[in-house]
Amino acid sequence: MDSAQCGQPPCSELRAPAHWHALALVSDLHLGPQAPRTTAAFLDWLRGLSGRADALLILGDLFEAWVGDDLLAQAPSDEHHAVCEALAAIAAGGCAIGVQRGNRDFLLGPDFARRCGASLLADPCVLEIGAQRIVLSHGDALCIDDHAYMRWRETCRDPRWQAGFLAQPLALRQQQALAAREQSRQSQAAMDQLGDADPGEAGRWLLREDACWMIHGHTHRPREHWQGAQLRQVLSDWDLDHAARPRAQVLWLRPRARWIGVERQDLAARAT
Repeated sequence: MDSAQCGQPPCSELRAPAHWHALALVSDLHLGPQAPRTTAAFLDWLRGLSGRADALLILGDLFEAWVGDDLLAQAPSDEHHAVCEALAAIAAGGCAIGVQRGNRDFLLGPDFARRCGASLLADPCVLEIGAQRIVLSHGDALCIDDHAYMRWRETCRDPRWQAGFLAQPLALRQQQALAAREQSRQSQAAMDQLGDADPGEAGRWLLREDACWMIHGHTHRPREHWQGAQLRQVLSDWDLDHAARPRAQVLWLRPRARWIGVERQDLAARAT
């Protein structure tokens, strides 16, 4: 996975080369100073990834918040820097890294990608692996019944809104991110459950992309959903700091000549 393969804007189709025999997929890690145990567990897992994965695909919300790529240049070294350095180390060792933007880190940009040795992936992105076409997404765009969030999503993805936000001083952006996170936490606590992906919308995406398999995150509800011949796999979030039941799953894809092996690896027990 190189810049020529994906180019700019972020690539919407990703062809797995023949030498990719093991792909690791994760999402919703929400790394940062508010999650020290989760961040430490992810860094520890990355250190052991060399030689085990040919590609690491992160389907959004790698960080709890990302207020702009200048965070890496202006802010003191912190968890964000440590994660980027760890990703760069495995990229230098030959592991391809693809990153989608999530609802928490939608401002990840080209400087971040260069710092990590990663490629930014569009949402959705179609992974072509063997004879399969797999639709990859963070998943928030599938939650079409959450009308308030969908309006906010349209606003914050607007290049004009992003340019205005990024023009503010870094410290002010960080304060706003903290306030938004607290507001989101309170809103979620008042709700019976988080919004879920709409099965009909997911089915329409699959038909549009001529695919029958989708992998996404965002909803924090790891599960396999079958709808006729269509499979929708939901990734786990990672939470070793606050969850009553710690969570940290990796979805492994292992392509073979005529099939693809699928395994969910649970790292929570090992990390706690």
